[in-house]
Amino acid sequence: MAVSTRWSTTSSLTCILGTVVLAMFLVDRGVLKLPMPHPAHESYIHRWPKEAPFSSTPPDASMRNSLLQQYAVRLFEGQLHNVETVTVEASTGRLLLPDKWGDVHEALLLANGSYQLNPKPLAQLGPGRVLGSKLDADGNLVMCDVLKGLLRLNTSSGAVQQLASRISASSAEAAGAPIFYANSLDIAANGSIYFSSSSDILPARAAGGLYDTGFAWVLNNFRGLPAGRVLVYHPYTQQTHVVASGFYYADGVALSADASYLLVVETDALRVVKVWLVGDKAGQREVLVDSLPGLPAGLTAASDGNYWVSMTVPLPPISRQVREAHAHCGAPPCHVHSR
Repeated sequence: MAVSTRWSTTSSLTCILGTVVLAMFLVDRGVLKLPMPHPAHESYIHRWPKEAPFSSTPPDASMRNSLLQQYAVRLFEGQLHNVETVTVEASTGRLLLPDKWGDVHEALLLANGSYQLNPKPLAQLGPGRVLGSKLDADGNLVMCDVLKGLLRLNTSSGAVQQLASRISASSAEAAGAPIFYANSLDIAANGSIYFSSSSDILPARAAGGLYDTGFAWVLNNFRGLPAGRVLVYHPYTQQTHVVASGFYYADGVALSADASYLLVVETDALRVVKVWLVGDKAGQREVLVDSLPGLPAGLTAASDGNYWVSMTVPLPPISRQVREAHAHCGAPPCHVHSR
């Protein structure tokens, strides 16, 4: 019986593998439309285009996490859960910390340089998850929420306002489209808010109430569509327009000091792209740095005029395997089937 079971298992696995290979072959030629699972169920799998950038440089082992090992201090272990973004109030040193459950916490800077976490949240944002935040000129916390779009929290009263959940009808591109997966932002001196929309796959609510941004990223990566956008919200007109699109998962954004260009992290392309906003190059883009050794995410201006780029993990096997599997099909790119 043991031998019979082993042969049966092997045969089943062979059939499954053969079915997957055949399905990818037919998908690649546009014969078969293979639907994605929820929450990407209105999209279909297709091959990554050959021109899609993808090259990773292994980090120098002597430099790997050296700054973190020397200077980083862990804060609030066991007290906060999955805080994706931290905002520092310059005048007081106070930290503002939205967590995965929608609570916005504050931690006060003490005289000895340590922080004291306020046990009572400043606000509860409801369903969704905040991935990016920044204080505006009035001291309000502007946040990117994957479900609700662009939010503004009055850090004194706790009042929350939704600034943008759809692209305005006046936008030259994607007019009226909902804003999915808002991720990161930066604020110009005139108050305009530039922010990323990573994908058109809306993270779904998982067990326990968490909105699963990680699974939505996996689906976006596997699908291979450059569905990321960068948007701008103008507070004086309350209009939201598309600045640039066609990114392989748009994540961190940072304006230049003179707001002449915007840097955008393109996570699944392992690079940072410069998008010109004004002048003769307005609308054009160029690669600032590529072949990063891991998945880039956050982007923040440094005090010396350079930028900090955070990487969530070294290049995960799934990213390389998906690209290699599609590249080995050897056929012309299949038709793009999307929402």
